[in-house]
Amino acid sequence: MNHIASIEIGTNSIRMLIAEKGKPDSPLKPVLRRRIIARLGEDFNKKEIGTIKPGPMSKSISALKDFFGIASQFGVLSPIVVATGVVRKAVNRNNFITLIAEELGHNVKVISGQEEADLTCRGVLSSLNNREEPFVIFDLGGGSTEFISTNDKERKSISIELGVVILTEDYLITDPPKDEEIHQLSNRIEDTLRKRLDSLKETRKRKFSVVGTGGTVVTLSKIIHGIGEDDSTEAKINGLVIRKKDVRLLFEKMRGMPEAERLNIKGLEIGREDIILAGTLMVIKIMDYFEKNEIIISYSDLLEGILLHYMEEEKNG
Repeated sequence: MNHIASIEIGTNSIRMLIAEKGKPDSPLKPVLRRRIIARLGEDFNKKEIGTIKPGPMSKSISALKDFFGIASQFGVLSPIVVATGVVRKAVNRNNFITLIAEELGHNVKVISGQEEADLTCRGVLSSLNNREEPFVIFDLGGGSTEFISTNDKERKSISIELGVVILTEDYLITDPPKDEEIHQLSNRIEDTLRKRLDSLKETRKRKFSVVGTGGTVVTLSKIIHGIGEDDSTEAKINGLVIRKKDVRLLFEKMRGMPEAERLNIKGLEIGREDIILAGTLMVIKIMDYFEKNEIIISYSDLLEGILLHYMEEEKNG
């Protein structure tokens, strides 16, 4: 079997996709997904401003070592590794990238927000059978959120520094958070969307669908649809719809819960209990901004986009 693998080093987690090369009409067949929450964005905006801390860095190195070992069992000796989120901005990012090269013998490419948006768009559209109808796609991450407006004529993308890890650490201090903390977080999200997404305003004048991807969005779809971790597959999640009223109800249910109690919610993985509240509010505010009562979910994302791009380059020589 001809396998390939992609890995993303993100603000909250490190993820890997191993896939089998398929046929032209279905070029990728996912075989295995792995994810470890390493929280590289821990305290990024606090004491050690703009710095990846030693603990998360060490955890990430360990996770990558495990991932490379798994990939090699599938015959993939050189997974394609990219870094996003806080790694883009970290003052010590070169130290981190060099450490990976020295300890594990693998190179990592730090991609821009624009590159991340383009590759995510490619991965998401593949999950929607490459439909050409107008979409606004958003990829909600730990350190940033990418927005892509796409139709059969043009594509426009914007990367904004609103991510669930950074927002949680900046605003949701107490457990559970106080009303004033949530109010301030809500204002920050609304203000940033209004200022940064101005160039997408014309999108709202025509018919389009909103597609969400990223860990928080997929988690919300699992909770709302009652999908357990063992059933979390592309086939189960790609194309699911979640409605704003259900997201709002879930937010109101969780806002008064201590983080530990949130772990009793089916579909919420350990390590996401603190950031899920900020992520849920982000999704609500995005739906408000685009005046949508529902969004489509895509499990497929950047990891698929990376592999599809690689295969295209390989084909073109």
